[in-house]
Amino acid sequence: MKSFGAVLALWMCLGVLSSLAQTSHEITRSAGSGLTGADPARALTLAEAVHAALKNNPSIQAADANADAVRQGIVVAGANRYPRVDFSEGFERGNNPVYVFSSLLMQRRFSPQNFQLGFLNFPTPLDNFRTRFAASLPLYDAGQTARRVRDARLDAQGAGHALDRTSQEIIFNVIQAYTHELLARENVRVAEASVKSTEEDVARAQTRLEQGQALLSDVLLARVQLAQARTDLIRARNNESIGQATLNVAMGAPEDSAHQVEGALTETSFDGGTLADCQQRALTTRPDYQQALNGKAKAANSVSRARAEFLPTVNGFAGWELDYETLTSRGGNNWIAGATLNLNLFDGGARRAQVAESRARERQAEALAAQMASAIRLQVREAFLNLNAARQRVEVSRQSAAQAAEGLRILRDRYETGLGSISDMLGAETAHTRAQRDYLNAVFDYRIASAALEFATGDLAADSPAVMK
Repeated sequence: MKSFGAVLALWMCLGVLSSLAQTSHEITRSAGSGLTGADPARALTLAEAVHAALKNNPSIQAADANADAVRQGIVVAGANRYPRVDFSEGFERGNNPVYVFSSLLMQRRFSPQNFQLGFLNFPTPLDNFRTRFAASLPLYDAGQTARRVRDARLDAQGAGHALDRTSQEIIFNVIQAYTHELLARENVRVAEASVKSTEEDVARAQTRLEQGQALLSDVLLARVQLAQARTDLIRARNNESIGQATLNVAMGAPEDSAHQVEGALTETSFDGGTLADCQQRALTTRPDYQQALNGKAKAANSVSRARAEFLPTVNGFAGWELDYETLTSRGGNNWIAGATLNLNLFDGGARRAQVAESRARERQAEALAAQMASAIRLQVREAFLNLNAARQRVEVSRQSAAQAAEGLRILRDRYETGLGSISDMLGAETAHTRAQRDYLNAVFDYRIASAALEFATGDLAADSPAVMK
């Protein structure tokens, strides 16, 4: 019986422990799944980051709203082609003789006794309700409405070009932030490898010290280098965190959103064509240059508008109104229609000054467009040369990194066999780490330079090579 009771007690304890373990596992799994659902570190490609930025970045939203607002100016400018109709309802009361006399006429209630001098000089107060519709229509405005519509269309085109350039700026910023985060992650990997390698150097020096084959200074020098390697690792991890926040802001997301950039900072190739081709494309496709050309066309249109001020204008008008003493009484039903011709004969030279001002603005716009064309050609040349220089640096730094790795291997072997000093080995370790970072920086610069050339030529888009490669 005692044996059976002991077995039963043991079985019950195991059941309780199993139940507690299962409950703990479910709680842990639930907590873990809750954290994952609340803040997932999702994988993110560069194309996805660009798409998110073009949708959520406040700058693109502001530029898009501005383009929509400017496009409404076309409707406002063209509205002058149509009649304008106004309605008014008013009430007046008074004993002004002129007011009473005219109101009685408008109400069609004027009678012979109203000619009496006493009534004309001292009329009794009179009420007048007036319901009025008025319409006007420009019959001829010397083409001013058409010119205002053209100005509005040019403004809308300019806002569209500004939106396109803003999109390109956002794409370029995302490429920079995304590639910088890739670089920061690779630098963390290099720093971690450096810490691990230097820890091995410390252990190697400690072993040789214990064997009487090295001095204490060897161990101290290795530990100093290890402290520097750990400091570099801290700095690299901090840069990675900053890079993640920078990319989030570029995408229009909260800066603390969790994500994981996909891919690695590897070499790629980009062919933008010749320098002359790139410069020609820039002057054809750059949205900001097209916006400058729009400004030039708008300045030319302003000259035509200023000249048209010398021509006459003809406007038609019509009006219909009801005048009655009370809301329930019958009153006068009156209408009027006509046309007016307006021609300014003298304005003190204002119109001639406006023409001269418009011509000066046209020359200014032409000069600014020429200046921008020159600046764009320079920007393209600079981006083109930077790309070629970055390509050469990648090749040189790749060879340097391989040579530094081989040099480090040789000096480690020499130190272990007692043929080399700890200083030589640690110096080779530092050179190897620096060569790796130089190679990564060269690859980073090449990727950014390729995006910068597309940005300078106006070719940068969500599906351009700088994004998709």
